[in-house]
Amino acid sequence: MTMRAVAIRGYGGPEVLEFGTWPRPEPKPGEMLVEIRAAAVNPADGKWRAGMFAGYAPVSFPHILGYDVAGVTVGGEGLAPGVRVAAMLDPFTKGGYAEYVAVAADRLVAIPEGLSFEAAAAVPTAGLTGAQLVERAVDAQPGQRILLTGAVGAVGRFALDAALRRGVHVVAAVRGARKGEALALGAAQVIALGEEDWCGAPFDHVVDTVGGDAVAALCRHLRPGGRIATAATTPIDPQGLPAIPEFYAVAADAGRLGQLLDAVRNGEIAVPIARVMPLEDAAEAQRLTDAGGAGGKIILIP
Repeated sequence: MTMRAVAIRGYGGPEVLEFGTWPRPEPKPGEMLVEIRAAAVNPADGKWRAGMFAGYAPVSFPHILGYDVAGVTVGGEGLAPGVRVAAMLDPFTKGGYAEYVAVAADRLVAIPEGLSFEAAAAVPTAGLTGAQLVERAVDAQPGQRILLTGAVGAVGRFALDAALRRGVHVVAAVRGARKGEALALGAAQVIALGEEDWCGAPFDHVVDTVGGDAVAALCRHLRPGGRIATAATTPIDPQGLPAIPEFYAVAADAGRLGQLLDAVRNGEIAVPIARVMPLEDAAEAQRLTDAGGAGGKIILIP
């Protein structure tokens, strides 16, 4: 059986994304076949496409990109057919830019009633990355002061929510035009990233979603013994810093994802969606995501 999907046959720019007919996956033992109703476009998708990770994680071609999906179970092991589900796919095998995907049953989470497929697809990778940066990478504790860069971005807003739930004093570093938004989301204090320095008490930890020199400058205000956890692929120069920045790779966690979906459904975390586009426009969706500044997630509809 076949399906419509977008795949790459080699590394390159968005033009290498090829929309066409591909074999429909067959679920293996322990997997469910999911009919995809929405798939999120993440910044990492373009980096895989460009070959940024080819040195340590080469892909086999043709390769279907896409981490985050929401859809309906069709068959396999784990859940009955017809259940609305969301999942973060295995980042090495992916498969989200398609009509169907085979997913390990333990990665699937039921979508709460009242939450759309589009909103559910926007949550998994960004939500889990943000929450885990706070809860696992730095294990922020009540009363601590953390610097959170990119606090209003897709990952940053979930990190901010996780920090606030732990009683953490969050200093958000964002673009100057978005300082008010960061305060509205709950940050205690805000710095215009790249424009302002920090003059307050040292940070207990740094949670970074941006990377680069402007972040490195603020990391100099980290207390000795604190951690710098980053999800950004733009490196932070460690020279002169109190700690070595450590890259955090998100891990699948169905239980935590279920909590995040509930929080979004309940209006506790806002997940802006910039555009909803048909699957065949995946190349344009990646161009927009690569460029940044879209103001929210771009969602593909098969």
